[in-house]
Amino acid sequence: MVIVRRVKPLPYWITPILALIVGLLISIIILYGMSGGQTTPYDVLASISYGFVNIGLLAKTFSLLTIVGIGLLVSFKGAIWNIGGEGQFYMGVLVATWIALFSGLAMVGLAAKTAMIILGLLAGAFWALIAALPRAYLGVDEVPITLMMNYIAYYIVDYLSSGAWKERHYGYYRTVTIPQTTWFNPIKIGNIPVTISYELLTILVIVFVGVWLLFKYTSLGLRIKILSSNPDLLRSSGISVPITILLALTISGLIIGIAGASYLAQVSHNISYPVEEKTPVYGYTGILVAWLSMLELFAVPIAAYIMSALYNAGIQMQVIGAGGAAVVNVFIGSILLTYAVLVTTSEYQIRIIRKKKR
Repeated sequence: MVIVRRVKPLPYWITPILALIVGLLISIIILYGMSGGQTTPYDVLASISYGFVNIGLLAKTFSLLTIVGIGLLVSFKGAIWNIGGEGQFYMGVLVATWIALFSGLAMVGLAAKTAMIILGLLAGAFWALIAALPRAYLGVDEVPITLMMNYIAYYIVDYLSSGAWKERHYGYYRTVTIPQTTWFNPIKIGNIPVTISYELLTILVIVFVGVWLLFKYTSLGLRIKILSSNPDLLRSSGISVPITILLALTISGLIIGIAGASYLAQVSHNISYPVEEKTPVYGYTGILVAWLSMLELFAVPIAAYIMSALYNAGIQMQVIGAGGAAVVNVFIGSILLTYAVLVTTSEYQIRIIRKKKR
């Protein structure tokens, strides 16, 4: 029995579709078994249907997941595996919280929100740069470094939200709610507010168009794409591979930092302790968004929509008592593992070779 590369790989669009279908089937089996039959396939499918049609919840999650997915796509295009989106996300949340609560800019809402976004992107870029330097100049694998940076970010945020930044009036382990002047302004349909804002929608469009321009018209975008397949070509052309790695990972963190600052201004309005239990795990879910898009920019919103629906389906299952907080992780983990297996089998196949008897 040997593993060989397929002469003709399977069409690239088959992998994400199969990963979703098979991953969901595995999720249903796991949830049914772990609940002793109490969580039925009907409960799961009904919650998923609810997740796909609840536009209010979808808009919020979809926007943030699209931004995170685009950020991860930038580094993944160069085969730089940024698993540290969660840490970069919370660095954006952290500095945005400082701006809103302690900088004194909250009196001028526009100035505060602008500063939150700018410092958020800088914080995300800096957090990614820490992992990019050893990868670029020492050849150290970025996966364990970026993963560990997530937990370092958690500890920093936990330390501040339960200590110096902890609100004192009610005694809850969280920061004070940021002033309403620093909140994003929700879009209203008639008199009904929707869970997306003018600011977040503008940021989403700018990020999408900016990354499209990066890969369509700039030499840096071309260098990042070549980096994944033939870094020796860059070297022979006199282009610095380490600098390209630094830029790819830093831009990735920069975009994710924007998502973190936006999350604070749009959704949470404070930081709750412990953050590792309260996190919406957008940094990890964004990895699946980027992979399901097959690293195609225009497919990222589609993948983000699907994952947003599944994310909201997990929340709905908690509401109806059909599962706990880990339901979302069951969906994500099942699809992610299925995707990893299917990506391999789409390019390789197992052949059984029998020796002929003499």
